[in-house]
Amino acid sequence: MKNTELLEKKQHGNAMRPFAKYAMVLDEHLTSYPMHWHEEMELIRIQSGRGLVFIDGKRLEVSAGDILIVNPYLLHSVAQLENQSMAIESVVFNLRMLEASIADACTVQYLAPLINRTHLCARLICPDHPHYGVFNDNVTTLLMSCNDRQEGYELAVKANLMWLFYHFYNKGMVRRKTVKDEEKYSDVLKTALDYIQKHLGETLTVGDIAATCGYSETYMMKLFKKMTGSTCMEYINAYRLKECAERLLSTKEKVLDIAYEYGFNNISYFNLQFKRMYGMTPKGYRALNGK
Repeated sequence: MKNTELLEKKQHGNAMRPFAKYAMVLDEHLTSYPMHWHEEMELIRIQSGRGLVFIDGKRLEVSAGDILIVNPYLLHSVAQLENQSMAIESVVFNLRMLEASIADACTVQYLAPLINRTHLCARLICPDHPHYGVFNDNVTTLLMSCNDRQEGYELAVKANLMWLFYHFYNKGMVRRKTVKDEEKYSDVLKTALDYIQKHLGETLTVGDIAATCGYSETYMMKLFKKMTGSTCMEYINAYRLKECAERLLSTKEKVLDIAYEYGFNNISYFNLQFKRMYGMTPKGYRALNGK
């Protein structure tokens, strides 16, 4: 089951360079990044601080130095932990960039199982892991290559990704995917989040979301909290605010019009919630970013 509404719309790189590097800081101005998925694999390193990462319903408390791998098509999000700041850097890349045009052992034995999602890489590598050093060195070189963009950096990115997967297989950190209840739960959550996105500007209730998924309100609330770390209404509010923040920067529309479009019918409440999430008023946020 593939829900395209939650598919992240951002293009990660291009046909010639099917990868992209990102940096993000979670603090009082950005407390979370909502649940989403993409076809590419993502490699994340926590650069500083502590926070939460949710991957396919698993809640992970992470801290500086931790390395995370998000396998393709898995729902994931990041959030603050107890109001602490967290800085992360990540590389999102298409696994097919590593395939050979003529099928060889690398493609058939190692890459194809990951591309076809019959196998999964380990989810989290912490500094106390016995093989952390080789992975951390690998990730450091990969991030530096993306940052420096020196002549031939594309070769460095590709070489480091191949080296990364060598380590995964060599250290026994790739496993065959098994069908578990979590996969069913993930599909239910995707349906719920798709419904929320389609009706973001309307009145949304837990009952409506639960009915769409074919479950009771109680079950839906428990599943949502387990899989995302927040309640349905907390997620809806945060997602609406994120969309409003993006519109503030990408358009010159009035704050009032943007708020109404995303379901905030009380401008005072909207301003209060926006300031709580971003640490400033909507007008201040727009001015700070030069709009």
